[in-house]
Amino acid sequence: MKRMQWKIKTWSRGLGQITLGFAIAAALITCHRHTPPVDQSAESPSAATEDCQVINHDAGETSVCGQPKNVVTVGPNMLELLLALDVQPMGHAEYFPFPIPAFDQPEHQIPYLGVRLIGQPRNIGTAHTPALEVIAELKPDLILGDSLKNQDEYELLSQIAPTLLFNYDDPNQDWQSDLRAIAQALNLSERAETVIVDARDRQAALRTAIAPRATQTPNVLLLLGQQLDQELQIETRYSACGSLLEALGFQVVVPEALENSREPSHAISLEALPELDADLIIVEGFNREVNVPPDDPIEGQLQAIKQQWQTNAIAQSLPASQNNRVYFTTVYLCHALLGPIGTEIFLEQLHQQLTIGANDAKISP
Repeated sequence: MKRMQWKIKTWSRGLGQITLGFAIAAALITCHRHTPPVDQSAESPSAATEDCQVINHDAGETSVCGQPKNVVTVGPNMLELLLALDVQPMGHAEYFPFPIPAFDQPEHQIPYLGVRLIGQPRNIGTAHTPALEVIAELKPDLILGDSLKNQDEYELLSQIAPTLLFNYDDPNQDWQSDLRAIAQALNLSERAETVIVDARDRQAALRTAIAPRATQTPNVLLLLGQQLDQELQIETRYSACGSLLEALGFQVVVPEALENSREPSHAISLEALPELDADLIIVEGFNREVNVPPDDPIEGQLQAIKQQWQTNAIAQSLPASQNNRVYFTTVYLCHALLGPIGTEIFLEQLHQQLTIGANDAKISP
């Protein structure tokens, strides 16, 4: 399954990179633990490393020693897997920038996962541009990130703490293998297997419940955008949610010219939508301009595109709109939270809306 890669402006390298390097070096020197002399009579050479293990991940192999307790997550996809193991992060980076030093009200700041946070993790920048100097100040035992978004920072992150990177854009890799690798590093392998089995059973029940609805309204139009008239995308069956919908028995609708495309998404104009035969429409909304966290972080991602859909003549002329079969969800569930938590939330919401009806034309949390 292909995942959408966000196009967020990054800071230039050059002098900033050099300055950042000095800052991290200083932080590493400050937080370096003194190693006492080894008593050769009491400890053999092999005993000193027997509590270390090598973890395979998408950026290579990393040695993790002891029992990591202080973990930072660079991106909501990593936060999802960490929380699935019942481990709380000390620092976290979201997709969108927040002008706050810490997530002091996570349930109002982090979509879907904030309600699962117990403390107030430090804000360590964004998933694409993590604040390396802040991460160094936290003195983490383990860093979890994305092998595509964070490959440029991998060397510096690894100087701070053992760093594991995972590729959510790899169609041949599932969340189960990522979860197992993280659990191995945290010495929670038994917990990971329990999570995998429980998620499989719950999702199977939801798939069974949803499947009959696919025969009634089989054709699904899957759209993604911040605004209807700018950067609107249509997703194919090769996208994360597209493949999930196809597995449920739905057929993801695309223009005839794209029927053979294996790309996850393509640009499309609003004017082209009436030409598509869709029984229902799912719109994945997002908002890059979140500077002040709203009371509802999910609604904050959806508000703009929902309002536009409800007032746009073309959108309202579509049969799915007239039959109250337009549902709104966020990009988080289809492009970030692809693991046990996000998939279950997406299926639960879809089942609820298909069963009860979309009276307010949205998938609500």
